Amino acid sequence: MNSIVGGRRAVFSGYRSLFTRPLSLSNIIQSDTNIGLIYFVILNSFGLAEIPSESIGFLSMEKCAETLRKTLLLPRTRFPMRANAAAREVVLQKKCVSEVLDHFARTRAQNRPKFLLHDGPPFANGSLHMGHFLNKILKDMILRYKLMRGYCVEYVPGWDCHGLPIELKALEQRKKGKELSPLHIRQFSRKLALEAIKQQKKDFSRWGVLADWKSHTYTTMDPQYEARQYDILKEMLSKNRIYRGFKPVFWSPSSKTALAESELEYVDHTSQAAYILFPLVEAHSSAFKALLNQYELQHVACVVWTTTPWTIPSNMALCVAPNLTYSVVEMVGKHILIANDLMESFLTAMDRPLGSRVIATIRGSDLIASKFQQPLKKSISTMIPGKHVTTDLGTGIVHIAPGHGQEDYLAWMEYCKGTRKILCPVDEDGRFTIEAGSELEGLDVLSDGNAKVLELLKAQNQLIQVASYHHRYPHDWRTKKPVILRATAQWFAKLEELHPIALECLENDVKTYPSNSKRRLEATLKARNEWCISRQRAWGLPIPVFYHRNGKALINAQTISHFQQLVLTYKSEGNEGSDCWWSLPVEKLLPPKYQHRADEFVRGNDTLDVWFDSGSSWYTVLASGMPYKERVCADVYLEGSDQHRGWFQSSLLTSVAMQRQAPFKNLITHGFVLDEQGRKQSKSLGNTVVPSDFINGTSKQGIPAYGADVIRYWVATTDYTSDVSIGPAIIHKVSEAVRKVRNTARFLLGNLNDFQPEADAIPYNSMLSIDKYMLHVLHQVNGQCTAAYETFAFQRVQQILTNFVASDLSSFYMEACKDRLYCDTAASRRRRSCQTVLHHTLQSLTWSIAPMLCHTAEDIWMHQMAQYRRCDPSDVVGSVFTQEETWHIQPSLWDNSTLANDWACLRDIRAHINRVAEKLRHGNDIRNQQECTLEVFTKEPKLLALLSDLTVEDPAVLEDVFLCSNVVLTSEAQVDGSWSSIEVEGMSLHIRVKPPKAGKCVRCWKFAVHAADQVMCSRCVDATSKLYKTAEKTYYVSDDKASTFG
Repeated sequence: MNSIVGGRRAVFSGYRSLFTRPLSLSNIIQSDTNIGLIYFVILNSFGLAEIPSESIGFLSMEKCAETLRKTLLLPRTRFPMRANAAAREVVLQKKCVSEVLDHFARTRAQNRPKFLLHDGPPFANGSLHMGHFLNKILKDMILRYKLMRGYCVEYVPGWDCHGLPIELKALEQRKKGKELSPLHIRQFSRKLALEAIKQQKKDFSRWGVLADWKSHTYTTMDPQYEARQYDILKEMLSKNRIYRGFKPVFWSPSSKTALAESELEYVDHTSQAAYILFPLVEAHSSAFKALLNQYELQHVACVVWTTTPWTIPSNMALCVAPNLTYSVVEMVGKHILIANDLMESFLTAMDRPLGSRVIATIRGSDLIASKFQQPLKKSISTMIPGKHVTTDLGTGIVHIAPGHGQEDYLAWMEYCKGTRKILCPVDEDGRFTIEAGSELEGLDVLSDGNAKVLELLKAQNQLIQVASYHHRYPHDWRTKKPVILRATAQWFAKLEELHPIALECLENDVKTYPSNSKRRLEATLKARNEWCISRQRAWGLPIPVFYHRNGKALINAQTISHFQQLVLTYKSEGNEGSDCWWSLPVEKLLPPKYQHRADEFVRGNDTLDVWFDSGSSWYTVLASGMPYKERVCADVYLEGSDQHRGWFQSSLLTSVAMQRQAPFKNLITHGFVLDEQGRKQSKSLGNTVVPSDFINGTSKQGIPAYGADVIRYWVATTDYTSDVSIGPAIIHKVSEAVRKVRNTARFLLGNLNDFQPEADAIPYNSMLSIDKYMLHVLHQVNGQCTAAYETFAFQRVQQILTNFVASDLSSFYMEACKDRLYCDTAASRRRRSCQTVLHHTLQSLTWSIAPMLCHTAEDIWMHQMAQYRRCDPSDVVGSVFTQEETWHIQPSLWDNSTLANDWACLRDIRAHINRVAEKLRHGNDIRNQQECTLEVFTKEPKLLALLSDLTVEDPAVLEDVFLCSNVVLTSEAQVDGSWSSIEVEGMSLHIRVKPPKAGKCVRCWKFAVHAADQVMCSRCVDATSKLYKTAEKTYYVSDDKASTFG
C-alpha cells in the first residue's frame, strides 16, 4: 500500500500505527504536530473532516507537497499576463482619455497652475506616418506628466489646411480641358481637408493622445481663425513692415507660385557650368585705357563662369570686386581678363593651353564703368562693383541678372538706383518669353532652354567651355522639382527691425531642447532680411488688397477690418469665411468709404504664405477670447527639426511683431524617423512603415498587433533630439521591455492580493532595514524620473525605470523577499513590511510609466484599486490620471544615505557570493544556493557590526539576501583554500560555501529541518499551526477569475 517517491516512503508510512481507524484531526495532532498539520492541510484542501485510513497509504510525498503548496501565500491576481492590447486598449481609453477629459472639464475652475502646450498644426492631407506618431506622443507624454503634477493643462490640437498639396489634389478633380474657378478649387480643397482631418482624428485618438477631438480643435481654414490673422497683418502694416516690391524670389514653375526659403529642399543636382566671353567695347578709366594702349591690346574680353547659362539673356551688367587684382592673360590668340587669384584654377580647367601668359595686371576698381558686349544681344553690359564677388569659384567676374538673383539684384539696385527696369524674360511656367528672343521663346529654362542658350553662345564663339557641376540645388519641397529665381511683384515683410528683438527673446526668455536648437534658429533668422508673404494660389487666406487702375495698391486698417467682418459672417451656397473674397463684388468688399469708387479698383489675387497662416496660431488659438493687447506665451512648442525655418521661425516673427516677445518658453525639436538601417523611409526602398502596421498588425510584413503602448514606449526609448530608427526588430525588442514592466506589475499586484494599505501598512520606523533601503532606492528613482520628465528627457526616464526594475527590483529585492512573502504567516511583521514596500513600488512604477504607457498604467491602477476595494476591475471609478495626488512624492524620511551605503556594501558581498555559487553549480558541487550553508568570516569591526545588527533585527535577513538556507557569522576562523576572499570598501571579508546539515523543509524548501523525524522547519510549523488554529481555508480574496503564480 505504500507509495515510493524519489526513494523515500510516504510521509505517513512511519506512522502506520496511528491509522487503524478513520482518523480525526484531534488524535493526529496529539500524536505529532508535523503530521497533524499536514493532515489538516489535506482535510482542508478537500473540504473533509476526516479521511478513511485505507486512503492514507496512497498519499505520496509528491501529493503532500502539492497539498502543502496550498498553504503558501503565492501571488494571485486577475491582472492578465498578456496585454491583448489591440483589443483592450480601446476599452481602457474610456478611462485614460474620456474620463480624464470629463473630470477636468468639471474641475477646470479650480485654482491650479496652468500649463500650455501649443500644437503645431500637421497638414490636413493624406495618412499619418511615423513622424506624426513621434510628434504627437512626445506631446502627450508631456501633457500627461504635467496633468499628474497637478497642472491644468491646455492643449488644442489643430490642422494646417491651406496650401499647395491640397490645392493640387483639388485640381485633379477638374474635368479634362476644363479650368476650375478659385471658388471651385476652394470648395474641393475644403472637402479634402475635412476628410483628412476626420481620419486623422480617429488615428490620434487610437494612439491614446489626450485631447478633446470632438469639440476642442482648430483649423487654419476656420473663419474665426482666418479673421484673427488679419489683426497681425494690420499691426505689421501700421508699422510699415509690409510692402510690395518687384524683385527676384524663389519661384516654383511646377507650383506656379513664389516660395519662401522655408519651402525649399536642397538636393544633389548636376548643372551645366559654362565659361562665357564678354568682349570689351569701351574702357572707362584712364588706367584701363593706358594699359590697353601700352600693350596694344585690341581684342580683350572678360570671362564669366555661371552654373545657370539660361540667365544670360537676362544679363544687365558685369560685376567685379574693387579690391581684387585682375590679369590680362594671352591664351590661344585671345586676351582674357580674369581675377589674378583664380587664374591658375581657370588655366587648369582649360588644360593649360600652350603659350598662355600674363601680359598685364589691373585693379578691379579701374575696371568699373567699362562697357562690354552682351552675348546673344547687341546691348551693352556695364562693369559695376559688387560685395558678393569672391575668389572661391569662377573667374572673379560675375554676370549680373538682377531678375534672377538676390545678390545680383542688390548690386544692381545699389549701382543704378532703380533707374532701369529689371529684365526677366521668364514666365510663371519657367519658360522664356519673347523678350528673350524668338529662338528661345517658349523653351523651358531648366532644360531645352538652357541647352539652346549654350548652342547659341557656341555659334557666336562666346562659349569657351561647358562642364558638369555637382552641387546642392533648391527644389520645391512639395512637388520635389527644381525652382528658379524670378523677379515678380510680391508682398514682403521687413525683418531688419524684428531681428534684434527676436534674437534677444531667444537668448533671454527661451530654453531649447536640444540646446544647439537655439543657435540653429538664430542662424535661420539672421539669414533673412525680408519675408515674401504672398502666394499665387487660390487655396489660402486672401491678401485683402485692391489695385487702382493707376496701378497703386489700396490696403490699410480700414480695408482689412471691413473684410475681417465679412470673413466672420459670410456663408453662402457652400462657401464661407474668406471665400467671400472671390464670391462678392468689389463694391461689397470695399469699406463704405470707397464703395462709390468700386469701378476704379480690382481685387488682388494673392494669398498669404501658409507659414504666415500657421505662424499666427499663437494668437488666433492661444489668445482667442483674450483682450487684444494682452500678451500670450505657450509653455512648450514641440515639432520636427525642419520647423526651425518653418513654423518656429514664422511664429517667432509674428509674435515679436505683435507683442515684442517669443510665443514660447520651451522650444523642443525632434528628428526624423528612419528605418532600421538608418535610411530615409520611401516607397521605392520598400521600407515604409506606418503606425497602424504596428498597432493593428500586418500580415504583409509579418508584424503582430502590438497595440499603441508598445509604440508609445518606442518613442520613450529614443533620443528624439536626433533622427530615430524604427522597424519590426526594434519594435519587437521594445515589446519585450514592455512585457517586463507588465510582469513586474503583475508580481507586485499578486503579492498585494491580501494587503489593505490603511490597515496593513507598516510604519517606516517599524520596517526592516532592507525594506527601508528599498524605500530609499524608490525615493532616488522617483527623484531622478521627476527631474528627467521636467527636462523632457523621456529616454532617461525609461532607462532609470528599466535599470530599477531589472537591477534593484527583479534581481535583488524580489529574490530576497519571496520567501517571507510566500512562507511567513499572512500578517507577520516581516511580510507586511515587505508588502508596504511593494505597495509604494507599485504606485510609483505605475505613475512613472503612465505618461509613456498610458493604457498599461491605467490597467495596472484599475486592478490595484479593484484588489484594494474588493470589487471587479470594470467597476473601478476614476483614472490613474484623475487622482488628487497622482505623482508619487515620497517623504524625505525615506532618503537615507547612511543606510544606502550599508546596503551597497551588502549588495557587493551578495554579488561575490553569487559568483562563487555559480562556479560551484557549474562544477556540479551544488544544485542551487538554497542547498548551501554560508560561513562568513571577518575581523573588520564595521562589517561584523553591520552583519550582526541585521541578524538581530531579523535572523533570516542574511539568508534571504544571500539566497541560502543558513548563514553563520564568525570573527574567528582559519582561512585556507576552501575560503573565498573579497575586499569591500577596503575591508576584508571571507566566505565559504558548505553543504547544509539540516534537512529540507517540504513546504518552503529551505534546509532548516533539524530533527530526523520532522518534514517541516519550525517557521513553517508555526505558519501552518496558525492556519490550523484559525481554521482558515485561504488567505486570498474569493475570486474564481484570479490566477495564482509563482
